[in-house]
Amino acid sequence: MIRKHLRAGAALAAAALTASAVVGCGSGGDDTIKIGAVAGLTGQFITAEVAKTAQRVFDDANEAGGVNGKKIEYIVKDDAGNPQRTAQVARELADAGVVAMAGSASFTDCDVNDAFYRQQKISSVMAVAATPKCFQSPSIAPVNVGPFTLMTAVLLHATQKLNDKNVCNFSSLLPGNEEAVKEALARWERLSGQKLKVNDLTVPQSGDLTPYLLKAKQAGCDAILFNPAESLVVPWLQAAKTQGMDDVDFLLLAPAYTDSVAKAVGGLGLNVYAGSEFEPFTAESLANKGWRDTVSRAGAQATAFSQGGYLSAKFLVEVLKTIDGDVTRDSVNAALRDMTPIEDPMLGTPWEFGPGQTHAPNQGSKIVRLTGLRWVVVDDTFVTVPDA
Repeated sequence: MIRKHLRAGAALAAAALTASAVVGCGSGGDDTIKIGAVAGLTGQFITAEVAKTAQRVFDDANEAGGVNGKKIEYIVKDDAGNPQRTAQVARELADAGVVAMAGSASFTDCDVNDAFYRQQKISSVMAVAATPKCFQSPSIAPVNVGPFTLMTAVLLHATQKLNDKNVCNFSSLLPGNEEAVKEALARWERLSGQKLKVNDLTVPQSGDLTPYLLKAKQAGCDAILFNPAESLVVPWLQAAKTQGMDDVDFLLLAPAYTDSVAKAVGGLGLNVYAGSEFEPFTAESLANKGWRDTVSRAGAQATAFSQGGYLSAKFLVEVLKTIDGDVTRDSVNAALRDMTPIEDPMLGTPWEFGPGQTHAPNQGSKIVRLTGLRWVVVDDTFVTVPDA
């Protein structure tokens, strides 16, 4: 169903390219600098806290005098998780004259709008990127680690820190992500020198997961990577407890690193680890101080998603301030291309846009462990995934 929707969205995107090509060259002569975002304010993938936090960052910049004497006008469009709507709102933002995007958090934005952003020369500093296309575009540079680098990071933690020898993978594939998942697993194999004991890419998005756990138990897996969304993580771990898998290290990704998962399965006594996209949002650390203050004043929920909103808006403001003269799409693109990499304590590696044809600047993750009903940071250093 998702694949069908994506095809429909791509077709609509192609049809709309020509119509939108003659309008919307970016602001510069107006009184404001218009920044856009595509987010899920309704629907199945709600990311409202991202836009709220980014808005607060832009409000702070405006209250401090703006950029080159102009105020930032932040325009957020709700795509409701619908690919056709995702294509439509991107064109509305282009027609409104946005000079760039920041704080976007949509599951379909990259797949549907990548070609449009290239054609319109709109750069996106994305807050929450989840599909391969987000990391393979010359027009998009996410601030988050993303699920694929995160898979490699948690597997490295298992082999380097937990000394697991029989590492197994049980992952679900979504339309378009098969090659990225396989490359993430192969990257770990190249870096660790180990091979997966079991590599099962057939885990469904619903149904009884017990047969997969029995397969892992029979194979003698020391560690099990499991990538599905939060809704499947709880039944997966509950079934693992039923099977008596107390000595297995369960490796999860960012969607499982939530307070609700901690409350639901923290009492099971299993060995559960997860990778974070940034400085872990549950840590009361100095690195999180600026974000925590901002998200509080924004009245938004403190989550890893809101961390992405905060950083994407903050980084774009820093880049905008380096522009001399009018702030236009062309001047923003030039500034992003030529920018000095930004170091931030919430990231394990510097963030930059740069001139590359692909962008995955954030390669650092911290590992958290479920301890009682709380997630606790295991190691205060980032696991930085090297090239391989």
